[in-house]
Amino acid sequence: MNNNKIKTGLAWLAGLLLASIIIFFISQGATSTSTASASKDSTNLLQMFKSGAGAGRNDTFCALTTGPSNSCLGTPQALCSTDLDMAKIAWKYFENNYNPSTGLYNAADKYPSTTMWDTGSALAATIAARDFDLIDDKTFDERIRAMFKTLNSMELFNKEAPNKVYNTIKGEMVDYRNQPSPDGIGVSALDLARMVSWLNTLGCMHPKYAYPAKKSIERWDMKRLIKDGQMFGFYRDPATKNIVVAQEGRLGYEQYAGKIFRQLGYDQHVAATYNNEFRTSINIYDVPIAYDRRDPRDLGAYNYVVTESYAMDAIENGIDDENRPLLDNIYNVQKRRWEETGIITAVSEDNIDQKPYFLYNTIFTAGLPWNTTTDKGVRYDNLKTTSVKAALSMALLYPNDPYSKELVYTVSSAYDPDRGWYSGIYESGGGYNKAITANTNGIVLSMLLYKKYGEFYPMCKKCQREIKTAIIPAKTCDVCTTQ
Repeated sequence: MNNNKIKTGLAWLAGLLLASIIIFFISQGATSTSTASASKDSTNLLQMFKSGAGAGRNDTFCALTTGPSNSCLGTPQALCSTDLDMAKIAWKYFENNYNPSTGLYNAADKYPSTTMWDTGSALAATIAARDFDLIDDKTFDERIRAMFKTLNSMELFNKEAPNKVYNTIKGEMVDYRNQPSPDGIGVSALDLARMVSWLNTLGCMHPKYAYPAKKSIERWDMKRLIKDGQMFGFYRDPATKNIVVAQEGRLGYEQYAGKIFRQLGYDQHVAATYNNEFRTSINIYDVPIAYDRRDPRDLGAYNYVVTESYAMDAIENGIDDENRPLLDNIYNVQKRRWEETGIITAVSEDNIDQKPYFLYNTIFTAGLPWNTTTDKGVRYDNLKTTSVKAALSMALLYPNDPYSKELVYTVSSAYDPDRGWYSGIYESGGGYNKAITANTNGIVLSMLLYKKYGEFYPMCKKCQREIKTAIIPAKTCDVCTTQ
């Protein structure tokens, strides 16, 4: 009896042990299969994210966030390390003078005021900074969107177009002393043209901003600013406070701006050509220099023959049979002065770091060659400068001419590494002109962008990315019936 109980108990134990072993192996097999299946699923999921192959899609967020193809702009020319060092110095100015509340940059170092001209220069700098990887996509987008927010909400002079000056912190209309001016002080068509030029390049190189750029321009009522084939500006008469409409632009700047408005479809048959009725010329060092014969005593504005307008026309609007000889003469006459006098010559209008704080250093003005003057005609020949932006512009446009080496060598140290490029160097041995501005540093960056890609408007037109506004029907003729 006891033996039978023992045998029965052992049999039960053996059975339980065998069952446990069988269950264990079955369990292990199932786990192994499950793990293998899970591992296979994980591999497939990982592969899907890597390759983008899933649910019939062949793209990923990596591909979708990549910018548009700019292959139509042509093959970019590589910039050397010196180019990029120059760009970094120039961009330092804009790092120091950015106002995130408005997206605007100060026109002069640490002074919270700007014009549409200087905002155009700052926009050029921002486009170049992104292209040279001085800022990343997020920083670029934040700055451009902040600027558009201001452009599309800022108070317009007489509800027609941007005022001549704005406070860069508050975005409000001010006068030239940066004091609030609720009614504004006027409008400059030339300044608006520079803004249009760089809004066009922005929309071309970054098509997602083409529509905001177009809408910013379409806020402006241009009926009184462009007529009879010319440009007009507004100013408020100090005595009567009435708005005065006056023709704006003289040979050089007039053609730079007139071509830009013509590209939008406006009739600019007078302003957009250098061969208009107001052109005449004078020989300086046996080089024929074109200038505007309109009398400043009648119209209140001088014709300043300087480097900047011709250089900007070349890089932004393009070089053609009409402006090429004029540009050559602007370069050659300054080279000839250097050959005759030993003075490194590169002239333009510039801020200066002492009174009167802004001067036109010219090839020809008011009947005088090499005249340095205020906008009121007061001469300051003792404050002549070699302009950094003029020197670098000419050197980049004429890189194979020996004089270009002299120009770059002369101004290559005219900067503060923590603030940007100076405006120039005093000819008379007065040291650096340490005024630092958005325009000088913006032109340095835009010239380097030109070196990389070439002429901006022709490049964008080739890509069919130029701005087309709904302001008036587009016209292709140079001589059109005045609207």
